[in-house]
Amino acid sequence: MSDVIKPEHECPLDPKHYQCDCFIAPVGSFSWALIQLKLRKRVARSVWGDKGVYLAITPRVNELTVEEGSAYAVDGVAVGTKYDYLSHIDLRNEHGNFVPWQPTQEDMMACDWGIDANTFDSKNYKFVLDVTPVEINKGILWGDHDGMKLVTLEDSISNNTISSFYWSGGDNNAIIANLNLRPDSDAESKLLKDIRDKKLTITVDGKKYELGYPFEKSDEPIYIPWYKGGEAEKIGNLLKQTGKTYHIQLNWHD
Repeated sequence: MSDVIKPEHECPLDPKHYQCDCFIAPVGSFSWALIQLKLRKRVARSVWGDKGVYLAITPRVNELTVEEGSAYAVDGVAVGTKYDYLSHIDLRNEHGNFVPWQPTQEDMMACDWGIDANTFDSKNYKFVLDVTPVEINKGILWGDHDGMKLVTLEDSISNNTISSFYWSGGDNNAIIANLNLRPDSDAESKLLKDIRDKKLTITVDGKKYELGYPFEKSDEPIYIPWYKGGEAEKIGNLLKQTGKTYHIQLNWHD
């Protein structure tokens, strides 16, 4: 192992070290993109277009050895030399090839970063939350959001994809999930469409509720899907029991 750069000099790449129920960085910022990379997600800028260009992180590999005939040996490094191949970020270019990448000033100041849509298994999106509902609007709205007690325990897209989970009563009678995905990003717009084209199953404390497809509500943005029906009402009745914490899993699937 290198005597110059030791593992403790690098931030760990264990995703659990970057999962937090607190506000970390604005979605779409370069800081946010770095967090997604350390969560082992692929990221891209919207200005890169739909050319298959994205970034991915390559973890550190320790205790390698220069072998005879290798590129390092040809370049004059002694055969048998021990070294570490350090963590770095790779860029996949439009031709499908990878090269080590460093950001430009424009990249670091940009706010058009998003998750590469091809990162995910498009057959299944899973989120696990702890939701402690309160009555937000008397007699109308109950639920929780990330500014109160909502905690994200598992997220198959990002670190905080679902920012709120509500039951809207009155004339609506619908379950609402607010997704932190931006329709102005090509990759995230594709994710939104894919999610909305799937059925939703919600499991609350081990009991499953089949909500089906979202209700098309023209006056609401695409990133806030609404779900109606008897199963949704059952979850709504649970959310009206304020102060209790529910373990909730949302699964969008075919």
